[in-house]
Amino acid sequence: MFNISNKHEEFFDYLKENAENFRRGALIAQEAMTDISKLPQHLDDIVQLEHKSDEINQNIIHQLSVIFITPIDREDFYRLTCHLEECIDCLQGALMRLNMYHIDHLIPSTAKIMEQIVTMSDELTVLFTLLKNIDRNEAELMARADHLSQLESEVDQIYRKEISELFDGKKDLFDVIRWKDILGTLEETADKVEELSNIIKEVTMKYA
Repeated sequence: MFNISNKHEEFFDYLKENAENFRRGALIAQEAMTDISKLPQHLDDIVQLEHKSDEINQNIIHQLSVIFITPIDREDFYRLTCHLEECIDCLQGALMRLNMYHIDHLIPSTAKIMEQIVTMSDELTVLFTLLKNIDRNEAELMARADHLSQLESEVDQIYRKEISELFDGKKDLFDVIRWKDILGTLEETADKVEELSNIIKEVTMKYA
């Protein structure tokens, strides 16, 4: 039966917890992109983190199916939690590719991209804290969401520059294939975060 006892604002806490998991995942990935020798441990760590995040996500979806009154529409909570899970999945995918392609050396651009993604993860954690009180925090929510879009554009610039250098005809073909895929996954992570920021802006405009 539906539970109608309160508005269940703990949904925002679940989202914040997964945003913090994404931040931890970003820090793990940043370390992996700095020191490849510790990749096996970093990969184990991010797999465990992804499992934890998936459990939280499934709990949110289950709660949405049995709770009648929620602070914002179920569809909005569902979109937020699913897009946040996709961000974490992309980070895991990047580390898995490092392992799958037997990467034994790193290129500088990965560290640059990860620096931006860590900053994006910091912003997301703040955004999901602010989302609990949309009316009061409307201006800051919109400003921080816009900042995420700017950070994603910076990732795009780093990505395009590195892809251009990969295809300069001087690189080993296998390295081109490996790094194109890895860099593409990191760029996709930033894209997913920007998509999430756009959803946050939509939710803010809808309920502020």
